[in-house]
Formats: sequence, C-alpha cells, structure tokens
Amino acid sequence: MNAVPRALRDGAFALGSSRMQVSTRVVFPAALSGIVAAIVLGISRAIGETMIVAVAAGGRPNLSFNPLEGMQTMTAFIAAAGIGDQPTGSLGYKTIFAVGLLLFVMTLVMNLVSIRLVRKYREVYE
Repeated sequence: MNAVPRALRDGAFALGSSRMQVSTRVVFPAALSGIVAAIVLGISRAIGETMIVAVAAGGRPNLSFNPLEGMQTMTAFIAAAGIGDQPTGSLGYKTIFAVGLLLFVMTLVMNLVSIRLVRKYREVYE
C-alpha cells in the first residue's frame, strides 16, 4: 500500500475526503493488484512448504474431509513412495507421477489465476 503514489492521496485529501475515505476508496483500490498477488503468492508458498504442512497434518496416509484428523500431504506421499521400494510399472510407481502431475497442475492454475487477477486490477500511475 506504500507503493500508491502520494499524489493520489493528496488529491483525495484536497477534495475533502477523510482518512477512512482515502484509505477505502483511493489507496485500497489502487493497491488491489499487489494485495491479490501477495495473497496468491502466500497460498502458493504454503502449498509448497512440505515440512510444516506435514507436521500440521499428522503425516498419516489417510484422506478425510474432517480437518481435525491427521492425513498425509501429496508431497509427503511422493517422498514416502519414491524411496525406491516401488517396482517399475506398478500402480504405486505410476501414482507417484500422477500425484506430481496433480501438484504441478494445481500450482499452474493458481499462477494463471493470479496473473489474470493482477492484470485485471492493475492500475498504472505516472
């Protein structure tokens, strides 16, 4: 929000706007593309951080919609299944690549959405 030019704020104050009006109607819309980019980047980084997610999830190979039960993350599954004990061509071996592809697609979709949102809300100031 510091990247918003001071001239925009001064112009809003010159028109008689209060600090709250300047913040909500001038500064926030002008900084929205950066805020959205920061949120999406934070979510993408949180997905990629294996160890903290694995510790928080419990590390058990369990899939449940209950967030209070322990489960295994996709990256932890790749690490556990890919230690070399899977025979080539087996279902477990192919699953490693399927999970890796799914992680790649999820990251790609999040990046495409973030690029689209940033371009949609970007405002260029001189």
